[in-house]
Amino acid sequence: MEIPTSSSDLDYFNVNCKICLKAGHGLHFGIETCRACAAFFRRTLVLNRKYKCSRRTGKCEIGSDEEKLMCKFCRFKKCIDLGMTTENVRTDIAVKDDEPPADSPSSSSTSSSDVVVLQMTSTQPIAEVGNRVEYSIINPKTRAPAMLIDVNAIIKKSRAILETYYLPNEDSICHLNPLQRMVHSLQRIRSKQNWNPEFFVHVKFHEMFSWWEVQMRDTATWLMHSDEFRKLPTHERIAIFKIVWAVWRRFERYTMTATIFGQRCYDEKILLHSHEAAAKFGNYQVDYSNVSDHGFERFNNVFGGKMIQYYEIIVKPFLDLKLSETEITFILCQIVWNYAGRRLQGQTQAAGERFLEEISNNLHSYYEENPKSLEIESAGNNTVAEKNDKGNYASRLAKMMQIVNQMLNIQLKREDTMDIAMLFDMFNIVFTEPEFFKV
Repeated sequence: MEIPTSSSDLDYFNVNCKICLKAGHGLHFGIETCRACAAFFRRTLVLNRKYKCSRRTGKCEIGSDEEKLMCKFCRFKKCIDLGMTTENVRTDIAVKDDEPPADSPSSSSTSSSDVVVLQMTSTQPIAEVGNRVEYSIINPKTRAPAMLIDVNAIIKKSRAILETYYLPNEDSICHLNPLQRMVHSLQRIRSKQNWNPEFFVHVKFHEMFSWWEVQMRDTATWLMHSDEFRKLPTHERIAIFKIVWAVWRRFERYTMTATIFGQRCYDEKILLHSHEAAAKFGNYQVDYSNVSDHGFERFNNVFGGKMIQYYEIIVKPFLDLKLSETEITFILCQIVWNYAGRRLQGQTQAAGERFLEEISNNLHSYYEENPKSLEIESAGNNTVAEKNDKGNYASRLAKMMQIVNQMLNIQLKREDTMDIAMLFDMFNIVFTEPEFFKV
């Protein structure tokens, strides 16, 4: 597709709800709807409600300005007629009959959940760890005892950044080009890193959530430094964030580890799991006992092979090319926007293509201003210049894009692995926001 050349050429829009025709808030139950209509559809199914047409015709105009109070029978009929379905829905705590009406301000200000009913074995949380609350439940799929992890509190912090975040230092970065802004944000995030982290040999699964919470907020903050991202509708920004935070975390953590430990990172298979904690692959174990009947060795057999590959596709080329922070940021942008574009398409793909075009031009300018950045490490550890002049960086760029393509390929394989793990019920666990942990 043709890339617009100015910011005014590309206008983003909110899709209207197909039920009530008001402003939509994303995809719910298979179609674009607002939160109120999604909550209405969910409540009708979960509570098995039956309605009668207020006019006794079954043909009320839902979405008409003349209809101040929508006929519930015709509203639900329109939901079904337009294809709303309960297949592939998110899992959440069961809806109570006394929750506020869908059109009330309190309901519209919160995100609706496409739900199936969970049987709670206790109404009290069995554990509260940080912002996460764990409940004992009966898994709706296996009917076996399981744990519900309500991560909405963690997600809420990142969502607040995506919905209300403004750049606190906007005046100081207004002169920077798009790529430089992303570099600036990454540098600020990495300034929190402890360069003498503590190495651990054992960690409980739920303890990793505190690390992920910080990395979610870091991802959200970094994304909001892109003007193109900030122009997108809120629900689309959140949709992008949900599917890219994990791949963002992996690339950022492996390159940060290589920055600190250099060749040791590759030789000893070191990984920074947080700003304070690190471990050596093969020298630590994760305790999955509270979320799975399978031991660490079983999980390592399933997922360990994917993790070890990152040392070959990220760490090794990082060390060989001596990637700068600008180049790391460029690769990270390529991974995030290409992955989001493939998954979401539409406006996200258009915004990604435009943004990546801009930062490609920014990278060219960076090389022109910093010709030494085109120097690479030869096999004999002697620094040599690229074969062509400083403006011809095709060879180095090709190596960088190879990292991008390999990351995208391994991400697709990882999704397949997660699908298999879920299919064979490796986890006795249910998330309130499962899409965050499917990647």
